[in-house]
Amino acid sequence: MILGGLLKKLIHPRFDSWTGLLTIAAFIAARLGFVFRHWESYRHNPLRILYIWQGGFDVSWAIIAAVLTVFFLNTWRHRAIAVGVLVITSAAIVLTMHMTVKAGAQDLPDIQLKALTNDFVNLSTHSDELVVINLWATWCGPCRREMPALERAMTDYPDIKFYFINQGESERLVLEFLSDEKLSLADEILMDPYFQISEYYQTLGTPVTLFFNNNRLKALHVGEISTELLTDRLKQFRL
Repeated sequence: MILGGLLKKLIHPRFDSWTGLLTIAAFIAARLGFVFRHWESYRHNPLRILYIWQGGFDVSWAIIAAVLTVFFLNTWRHRAIAVGVLVITSAAIVLTMHMTVKAGAQDLPDIQLKALTNDFVNLSTHSDELVVINLWATWCGPCRREMPALERAMTDYPDIKFYFINQGESERLVLEFLSDEKLSLADEILMDPYFQISEYYQTLGTPVTLFFNNNRLKALHVGEISTELLTDRLKQFRL
């Protein structure tokens, strides 16, 4: 790692090994912490613990693991330097994540999209509600895999408005997909043939899931989202 090499040159060779240990320990601890919190769900299919592309990491466990790796260093001076590095690095990560979310628009757009029911929906009319928007496509494997979890969430959280906005496809393809997958989402599907929504939020690819509370973007997840992480997000973004 670049940071490890720099600390090795400036302070002590042991820092090179420490940064590697830090990265591995924090990553594993963060994942295990998340799995532990949702063990009732994971125990039925433990292999899903390895599905890290779905997200699901507990920052508090990562911090604990990171702090413990400080004791790998020999002197209190080096440990103090390591703690300082952790604080600065954590602050930089938080700032980067904040800036990433802020890069695109933060509100529900004043854009009309056609529903499969032939009605038109303007997303801005839901500005005083809890809203989840999922950008998806029928050809997208991760989109297809996460759809059942999103459908269950829609049933479990009736106070939250869900919209599944198809990106760039025809109504025929979408209807065939819903029929083949036996999904009851026709009333929540909106068509976006010209990618207006992904352009509005400056997102790339699918799936993308956005969480809104009172017309403010509270969270954005890029890529497939697990049932467990989705549950966490739905609970958190109400606050």
